[in-house]
Amino acid sequence: MKQAARQQVLSLARHYEFEEDHSFQDAKLALLLWEQTYDLHGLTAEYADLLEFAAILHDIGYWYDYDDHHKHAYRMIMEAKLPALTAPEKAIVANIARYHRSAQPKLKHKGFAALNSDDREIVCQLGSILRLADGLDRTHTNAVDDLQVEWLAGTMIVWLFPPVGNEIEQWAGQKKSRFFQEVFGVAVRILPATDIRSA
Repeated sequence: MKQAARQQVLSLARHYEFEEDHSFQDAKLALLLWEQTYDLHGLTAEYADLLEFAAILHDIGYWYDYDDHHKHAYRMIMEAKLPALTAPEKAIVANIARYHRSAQPKLKHKGFAALNSDDREIVCQLGSILRLADGLDRTHTNAVDDLQVEWLAGTMIVWLFPPVGNEIEQWAGQKKSRFFQEVFGVAVRILPATDIRSA
């Protein structure tokens, strides 16, 4: 399933002239966060695939405009032909992309309300991961090569590598970690790896 679905997702993204470097960077960082926070979410590997697909597609709404591009992305994914995904999988991907910025999920949002309760929880978890990853590429310059999650005194520290040259990503990642903190009930700090011994 994954390879066929990924090809269909890439075809859709390229049709709308997506920003490949940024989207692939978001996917890379989101998957690193997914892997290193497994103890928080406990989701199986197929959900990592859905997270990757949402990361690839999250900005295709730029085709229409910037301000509501997250809402456009949701609609575009829902209307797309992605036969390698089941209808529930496509709805999860569309909702994750929808919530990579701006408002958090609410039951007054029809697309989110249409999901069953389990899928709504998955969207919140994966959407918060993608939102954090998106902050870590705020300048769209791949300024973060790698990250390492560590727990210190009950706080989730996200160390960024290299330790310099990504100050804007540190700021934006901290800002966009609020959704993650609310979903998982943890404190998060985004720090440069230079501080790894002194935190």
